[in-house]
Amino acid sequence: MPRKMNKRRLRLQLTFVYTIMVLAVLAIVAVLVLVVQGYRFNRFDGKLEQGGLVQFDSQPSGAGVSVDGTLLANKTASKIVLTAGSHHVEMAKDGYTTWKKDVTVKPGSVLWLNYTLLFPTSPVVTAAAKYTTVTSALASPNQHVMAAVTDAATPEIDLTTLNTDTPATTKLTIPSTAYTAPTDGATQTFSLVQWDKNSNLLLVKHDVNGTTEYLSVDTHNADHTVNASTGLGIPIISAAYALNDSNTLYLLTDNHELRRANISSMTLTGPLASDVSNFNVTEQNVVTYETSPDSNDQRIVGYVSSDSSKAKILSSYTGLGDGTLLATTGSYYGDHYVAILHGMSLDILQGNLPSSDSNAVLALQHVAALTVAAGGDYVGFSPDNARMIYVAKGNHITTYDLELNTSATLTLQSPLTRDVQWLDGFHLAVTGHDGYYYDYDGTNGQLFAENTLDEPAALGSGSKYLYYFTQGDSEVLLNRVQLTD
Repeated sequence: MPRKMNKRRLRLQLTFVYTIMVLAVLAIVAVLVLVVQGYRFNRFDGKLEQGGLVQFDSQPSGAGVSVDGTLLANKTASKIVLTAGSHHVEMAKDGYTTWKKDVTVKPGSVLWLNYTLLFPTSPVVTAAAKYTTVTSALASPNQHVMAAVTDAATPEIDLTTLNTDTPATTKLTIPSTAYTAPTDGATQTFSLVQWDKNSNLLLVKHDVNGTTEYLSVDTHNADHTVNASTGLGIPIISAAYALNDSNTLYLLTDNHELRRANISSMTLTGPLASDVSNFNVTEQNVVTYETSPDSNDQRIVGYVSSDSSKAKILSSYTGLGDGTLLATTGSYYGDHYVAILHGMSLDILQGNLPSSDSNAVLALQHVAALTVAAGGDYVGFSPDNARMIYVAKGNHITTYDLELNTSATLTLQSPLTRDVQWLDGFHLAVTGHDGYYYDYDGTNGQLFAENTLDEPAALGSGSKYLYYFTQGDSEVLLNRVQLTD
């Protein structure tokens, strides 16, 4: 009997121990899950609250991070779970101005503050290139080259490397066989329009003898320059490279037809859309367009897919007259968005865009509607990640953050004369008076130069240098300021 009782007691003891172990493991797992999901114990009110993960990073790295006045232990790059709600964040590094922002942390979310671009308090400025004048300039999409026309009447383009510690400038001459020569006594002008997606080709507008022609210039071999206007044999009002094929141009003809051309084979589609007032190559396979008012004062916003032979209507409007109507599209982390500015109203929609040739019905959901008091001359998405939608006109730039679902308006010192300049997916550059760059929401404005020219600014060498144009005593300088070692 005693032996049986001992066995029974042992089994009970083992059962009890195993039960405690299982419960302990479950409790630990539960705690770990809660920690991963951002739950923390609030010692002030005794409640368990869910916070959000905040990721910090800066250029250059190694900046100290303060949250609500408390310096965190780790420098950038770093992360921390913060309680839900509003917080004041600062990033500071010796020799650089302090970055500051008020942010809102949402329960269970991740807030990325990894785009901080710090500016040196004692900037080192050098001249990367010098010109007698500059009449037009464009930075390549990969930020490796700055192209500049220094004499509008001369078929030459200066190309300066930006992705090196020792910039070099080469001169590219467009062959005379690629463009129409001016008649006796006539003038001609060359101006830069667009780089192709791969940063190899430059679209150049050539005004001569009262007409306009568009040249596609190979920056690696100017002898391969193609004259789209003479090759296709049609008058062209405006042109733009397709983003999925640099041999393809989208064209607006003089009778306001939107067409697609292959400039290798010099073939041209029929009209993709008619009565077009403006078009915008927005993505790899999407071109949006707007029409002029018809007899019923109706205007249309539509799109054309690559390799499609007809357009599909996105929306129609009446009562706008010749007022603002602009559309653009973009993809943010696999989600497709459409932004339409009509008058002072910006509609942001989400959904798939089927091939414009298909009979599929559009199913777009309304994401947000904004009133843009200044209206807009330009509408688009930020580069690289398409996280920001922007509207710009005059002294105002309004942005909408698709990640945070927030909007902000930046008021400039002087009005814009060109589309918005993005240094990267999070920073706007403004030139033409004094040079500033800002976070996408207008915060952290940094004066990087005084008396800058209204030409592009660019980041080069992995954001090591910031390039911009200034007027010297007797020459134009492409200056650069060193941001990191």
